[in-house]
Amino acid sequence: MSISDISDNKRYFWCVVVILLGIASVMPMTASAETLKVIVQDQNGNAIPEAKVQIGNEEQTADASGNALFSDVTGARSLTVIAIGFSGKRLNTTAGQTEVTVVLAPIQTVDAVVVVGTRSIGRRALQAPVPIEVVNREQLSLTGQSETGRVLQMLVPSFNFSSSTISDGTDALRPATLRGLGPDQTLVLVNGKRRHKSALLHVNTSVGRGTAGTDFNAIPSAAIERIEVLRDGAAAQYGSDAIAGVINIVLKDDVDAGNADLYWGQTYEGDGDTWNGNANYGMKVGESGFLNLTAEWRDRYRTNRAGLTGELQYDLLEAAANESAAVINEEKKEGMRFDPREYTFERQNFRIGDADSSQKVGFYNFGLPLAEGLELYSFGGYSSRQNNSAGFYRKANQASRTVTEIYPDGFLPEINTDIGDTSLALGMAWTHESTDLNVDVSINHGLNTFDFLISNSLNASYGPSSPTSADAGGFELSQTAFNLDVTYPLDYQSSLINLAGGIEFRREGYGIDAGEPLSWIDAGLGVDGAASGIQVFPGFRPDNEVDESRTNIAGYADFESYLSGQPGAGLLVGAAVRGEQYSDFGATVTGKATARYDLTKQVAVRAAGSTGFRAPSLQQLYFNNISTQFKVDADDIDQDGNTEELIALEVGTFRNDSDAAGALGIPELKEETAFNISGGFVLKPLEKMWFTVDGFLIQIDDRIVLSGSFSADKIPALVAAGASSAQVFTNVAQTRTQGVDVAAGYLLAFDNESVLNLKVALTWADTEVVGDVDAPEILVGLEDTLFPSQERSMIEEWQPNTRVNISADYIIGDLTIGGALRCFGSYTVQEGSGDDPARQTYGGKWLTDIQSNYQLNEGLSLTLGANNLFDQMPDLNEIGQSRGGTLKDSAGNIIVDSPGVFTYSRRSAPFGFNGGLYYAKLSYRF
Repeated sequence: MSISDISDNKRYFWCVVVILLGIASVMPMTASAETLKVIVQDQNGNAIPEAKVQIGNEEQTADASGNALFSDVTGARSLTVIAIGFSGKRLNTTAGQTEVTVVLAPIQTVDAVVVVGTRSIGRRALQAPVPIEVVNREQLSLTGQSETGRVLQMLVPSFNFSSSTISDGTDALRPATLRGLGPDQTLVLVNGKRRHKSALLHVNTSVGRGTAGTDFNAIPSAAIERIEVLRDGAAAQYGSDAIAGVINIVLKDDVDAGNADLYWGQTYEGDGDTWNGNANYGMKVGESGFLNLTAEWRDRYRTNRAGLTGELQYDLLEAAANESAAVINEEKKEGMRFDPREYTFERQNFRIGDADSSQKVGFYNFGLPLAEGLELYSFGGYSSRQNNSAGFYRKANQASRTVTEIYPDGFLPEINTDIGDTSLALGMAWTHESTDLNVDVSINHGLNTFDFLISNSLNASYGPSSPTSADAGGFELSQTAFNLDVTYPLDYQSSLINLAGGIEFRREGYGIDAGEPLSWIDAGLGVDGAASGIQVFPGFRPDNEVDESRTNIAGYADFESYLSGQPGAGLLVGAAVRGEQYSDFGATVTGKATARYDLTKQVAVRAAGSTGFRAPSLQQLYFNNISTQFKVDADDIDQDGNTEELIALEVGTFRNDSDAAGALGIPELKEETAFNISGGFVLKPLEKMWFTVDGFLIQIDDRIVLSGSFSADKIPALVAAGASSAQVFTNVAQTRTQGVDVAAGYLLAFDNESVLNLKVALTWADTEVVGDVDAPEILVGLEDTLFPSQERSMIEEWQPNTRVNISADYIIGDLTIGGALRCFGSYTVQEGSGDDPARQTYGGKWLTDIQSNYQLNEGLSLTLGANNLFDQMPDLNEIGQSRGGTLKDSAGNIIVDSPGVFTYSRRSAPFGFNGGLYYAKLSYRF
């Protein structure tokens, strides 16, 4: 089955869902009448008076205690609860039930209770000593995006989810970053537990090159209750990676309620069709336990914004005396003519845009009280995603890479990736009834696999006998963590103190599996100079195989206290210290201090300082392969920064402990270290109006980067190590990131019971490489290869340093209308390194999103919207072009005249280059 087709199974699935819902809606129910008490509370257990509670056609208003009493309630019923300033909720009651408690979440997410950044229970986002942003389920559902990563990018200005194309596995798994740092410098948690990384290492020229991040799209947005974004260093609290911040994804725990959504979207160009279906349902387990289940599938068709290829595709033929000579880029080829196929060749022969993608995912969240204060919990999921993207077109006249007996007109090789992701957490939490002492013991396992199958390709060294597809191998990453966490809140001399501590043992494993021999072997059956290995992605060889692991053990202590005695008044101080011992690079100790002072109930100042670290990933330590990288020929760049042809180079990436790395004098990798300070203020002039400003500075030393490629002619020692060229990972960079986060919100309630929620958020973050390159003695004079200027540019310039979100949501009755302005600031891309590399700055763009949602009846709603309403596109690409040119004959007949295939930069596109998209979503709540 093609991944670009919607399978019959999915059609059958939705037919069954519709039939079952229809049957359920007409099933007769008979039961005796009961009295039902509805208790409406916020997340802290406070009553919400004046809440509207509806059962059937009867509506009541909650009293001052948040209670509403219904008599003559027959059987199982559906009830709806709404309150100004809170997100409404629909849920079911069971037959015979006499009391139900409904907890509403605030529309203003700064009032939401958070888990990340503190171990104190009941802390609201706006009360924290560090900036925390919360995205709730309603916001997630109204973006019109079908991928969790894209949803976060649209809602959180400090989060970037950059697109690139023709970049191997990065086409399938985009790098996600926070505050302009690397994908591996943000820690991701699920329900407060460490999430594993992706097995993919980004090795092509894109944002995040040389790093491995987290696959956000493996977690379905339909399973998410809220996302908490801590914008502050937190390695002393959570360990490695928490340099830019921490993202905590909290799963739904609803009971007796659920929803099903069907989404369709398409770009203005008529491609990129996306179908998404999901269902979430929570059921009660025992008296007060729950099991919340989510299933989701997504099919996304490819998009293509490729320009025309202007190069010669076939060898020239001898011309007769009366035939027009070929003219290539104004150069007349006397006595030669074009192959007739040149006139009819399909010139848009690249695929530059989003890949075809098909994903199926299931998630669960479970909790069961076993005794007074004792709860068993578990959560996890499985995701399977298949992607199909393409590489550079292999022309018919490229004899070393094409076999014309198989592909007379050349071919476009395809990369098929199969990504599997599994996670499972199991734990037990006990809370002492009188002291609130809490002990949490858990084990958490994650596994990510990433496999490559190359199709519509060949191994040119086989000649005409070459197969056209091959398994190129893949890699996997596993993580298992055991945690013991203890928190103890106490009241000491009128001061509220929260003590916490714990230990963690973690094992990580990494493996590389070789591809089949066809994918990497040199068969010696092709023309002289025929390239070995499957074209576009030569497979991993047996000597690339890896099976490595490491362990680390950590312990931490955490302290917070309101010295004034009461939350929201006076001084809050906190401190944390954490020590870790890794089996490979050794020990590290980090610390953090925080403070917040409430000057009044409306004004508070806050500050934090911390040290942090990031352990070198197993991928950076042990990844090795030979890849085809298309790079700029420094001797073939015109004055505009373009080149007629990007050079295909077979580049070897060697392990940090390899003979090649030793020949270059590269020391063993060690941890990156960081120093992070932040400070700002919180202003709440009105009950429903708030404003925050936080400045920050992040200094990172010994930052790990992937070097440029060293050639054996410059480093003869590589020959003895068995390498003709080599690139390696090394601790070579020092960076400084500084910036400011600004956020504001205002919730207006009107007399007609409508609500307008306004929000503005801005992030400015500027990263600069500082200090000199400390090169090993053998590499003195080759610093620009050890740390190329293009690599510097990727770190400093390839992500916009300014992001702005301005949003407004108006809710009246059953209608919600929303709109947003989103600014992606300017960014600069550099092609190649050397003395005078080509550079282009792409201007900032404002994107407009609109959507409307209407509740058609008690359960069914329809959402219509448009993302990038005015079809904004990045600036046209002017550098790093490829396959441009003009072909015409001497009679003046023009075959093609094209600047190249890369209409937009393939290296970095913060909001992509698909243009506008319209969508529709049908939702049913039950």
